[in-house]
Amino acid sequence: MLNIQTKLPPLKILIGLALTIIILMYGLYEAYDLIYGPVLVVNFPTDGNSVNDPLISVRGTTKRIAKIFIDGRQVFTRDGGSFVDPLLLGYGYNIIEVKVQDQFGRQIVKTIRIVLN
Repeated sequence: MLNIQTKLPPLKILIGLALTIIILMYGLYEAYDLIYGPVLVVNFPTDGNSVNDPLISVRGTTKRIAKIFIDGRQVFTRDGGSFVDPLLLGYGYNIIEVKVQDQFGRQIVKTIRIVLN
């Protein structure tokens, strides 16, 4: 019987290990959206706010979303994920619902309560 042992040079082992780490890091980078989901920040109006003008602009920013709805109406975002949508309030107590959904179906809903004087 012929017994032949082959040894890999240390340089090839290091290159293989480095390529494996690079491939794993790239996979995590690509899976970032799947792991963390959508982000919604409503800048105006703030919850519990009182206003005097019936016409307000709902403003905020989003990240990693496919759709955004304000009180059931689809709104479109600008470059960078910001959105502005005019909304007419009724006198008294109003509830505004802002909902975002990502491409995987995950949702975030923020409810804003506002009073028009």
